[in-house]
Amino acid sequence: MLNYNLLETRIDEFAKTFAEAKPFRHLIVDDFLVPEVAAEAFSVFPKMEEMDTLKDFRQYKAQDPAIDKFNPVFSQIIFKHLQSPRFLEIMTKISGIPNLLADGQLYASGLAQGANGSFLNVHIDNSSHPKTKHYRRLNLLVYLNKYWTQEKGGHLELWSADMSDSVAILPTFNRMVIFATDKQSWHGHRHVNTPDGDTRKSINIYYFTEESPDKTDYYHVTSFRARKNEILNQVLYPVDNMVRTMARNIRQKKDQHAVLFDKNQKQNDQ
Repeated sequence: MLNYNLLETRIDEFAKTFAEAKPFRHLIVDDFLVPEVAAEAFSVFPKMEEMDTLKDFRQYKAQDPAIDKFNPVFSQIIFKHLQSPRFLEIMTKISGIPNLLADGQLYASGLAQGANGSFLNVHIDNSSHPKTKHYRRLNLLVYLNKYWTQEKGGHLELWSADMSDSVAILPTFNRMVIFATDKQSWHGHRHVNTPDGDTRKSINIYYFTEESPDKTDYYHVTSFRARKNEILNQVLYPVDNMVRTMARNIRQKKDQHAVLFDKNQKQNDQ
């Protein structure tokens, strides 16, 4: 289902590109899925109304880890391939991060989608898994937008910590992006402009390790940061980040509200 030949024959090149990328480590790989698989995943991608939706001043998007609700092709891509030992080895060689762990519970993962007007403002992800306490280390995105153009927007943005430098990546069809996930991996996506009814579609998953990126124990919530032209958010986001951090620190079980997929339970039920 994955283009293993592309990944494995160019693995040294990809590792060098990942390590040298700015503003922080990332890699773009086109033609990631076998063409027939990419076409099938595009054709059976669920409608926005079939997915859980998040909408507030930080984001507007659909995000759903309940992968069993959807066509089996998505479970096959994720569980049989993206979380396979073979692919984990590829990710380790490209990223240089040893002991990567897949997440069968799909924390903050699964399928994502954005309709006209959707957005995800610049942020760093929550540091760790709510159950295992493992640290997020890599974010992988596979875009399934067959007719996407620059005018439709929705670019993935990767930002430097001081918000002075960024790259914008168009979410085109069968494009995979991986990037390091740590205290400085500020990212988001621009507003989607699709009055024609098209949507920004992706598969997204994380890889974890038991050890943190800097080898210290830490915790932080998903924290947002304003772009330089977002005057209101420059005031709002620091307060919002602080309030949510204080609320989580008061809780004994910080992120137990998270929606998780229980792969083992689903297999037992079958």
